[in-house]
Amino acid sequence: MSKLSKQTMVVRALAVVFIVAYPFIVYFGISVLPPSFFGLILIVLLALRFGVLLPDERALYLPVLLVFLVYAIATVVFDSDRLVLIYPALVNFTLFLVFAGSLRTRETILFRLVKARGLVMSDHTPLYLYRLTGVWAVFFALNGLVSVWTSTLSIQAWTLYNGLISYFIIAILGSGEWVFRHYYKKRVGARKQ
Repeated sequence: MSKLSKQTMVVRALAVVFIVAYPFIVYFGISVLPPSFFGLILIVLLALRFGVLLPDERALYLPVLLVFLVYAIATVVFDSDRLVLIYPALVNFTLFLVFAGSLRTRETILFRLVKARGLVMSDHTPLYLYRLTGVWAVFFALNGLVSVWTSTLSIQAWTLYNGLISYFIIAILGSGEWVFRHYYKKRVGARKQ
């Protein structure tokens, strides 16, 4: 993490805040702002995000940024409420593609993240992270489908799911994995003895 500049960390944090706050920004802004406004904000954030990519991140992030750029431009051009509401689904389907696609590589996305952080890994870690990557891929696919469905409902229902319920489910899944990981480590450690 030390090789990231303060500016890079601020832009990355801003992107995360935008993603998390997006349903509420839409909820409070959709009745007073044109849909193209949300696309313009996303274009600015994507430009900032592209500007702080490290050279070794470009291969992974550039295709994702291009998908979101096409989406943002379409939102501006078509000025469509429906496109504004599809954003959470696009995020989920993109994460699904990243996670599921990494299942076909030698190192899954979660394995690469653990390795990049320099965390200690046992012989069981690659298989565990492979399975965990699959769990997250399924979650992102299902969450994306629900996000699409909520875009056909009221703005209140869309905001409730995409701004609260989906994050609650993520917290439950993450917490459950954390608890299971400790159980798994003990179980695997007991078998090694």
